[in-house]
Amino acid sequence: MARKRNTGTEAKIKAAFTQLLKEKGFDAMTVSDIARIAGINRGTFYMHYMDKYDLKQQLLDNAIYDLRRILSARPAQPVPGASASPDAPAEPRQRASVLDVITPQATLQALLYIRADAAFFDAVSQSGQNMQMYNETKETLKKLIEERAQAMGIRPSLGGIPLEYSGEIVVSGITSLIWMWVRRGFKESPEEITKYIEASKRMSPMALMR
Repeated sequence: MARKRNTGTEAKIKAAFTQLLKEKGFDAMTVSDIARIAGINRGTFYMHYMDKYDLKQQLLDNAIYDLRRILSARPAQPVPGASASPDAPAEPRQRASVLDVITPQATLQALLYIRADAAFFDAVSQSGQNMQMYNETKETLKKLIEERAQAMGIRPSLGGIPLEYSGEIVVSGITSLIWMWVRRGFKESPEEITKYIEASKRMSPMALMR
């Protein structure tokens, strides 16, 4: 489990790591580089982390832990900009879907969290260090869908494709969309990306391209 200390020193170390990850890449940076930019000595660094590998892993683990917690939440309030216009007629209530476990509220909160730490996520996405976070996010979403399906007593499929594969299609699409947003420099608002994700959950790739 991720350790959540969030001290001022660790914030400085994270900022230095983020800067160096963007400028030099992980392989080229050293503990001395991190300490110099953070304005601390090497001894202080080693009071918090064993080495740069431990630092990287803890930062990734903390981000993954936070995203899991956010995506697992089920807020009650609607997401601004992520639903139909208030002037639009009410739609008939639809049968509950396992896809609804990934709520637009939780999606928006996850996107707001990512944008609030934009420098770190951007550096991770551009440096080739993002596959663990990408895969862990996918696995979190897939687990939520599977748990929801079990709770509903159903074994859903997508166009006749079993859950093992249809779940992979859905969560891969959502996760890829989020990471594309990061790599594009957060050009769209979190609310707009939330709407895209909601649309992608209900439409096939071919329908989205029309």
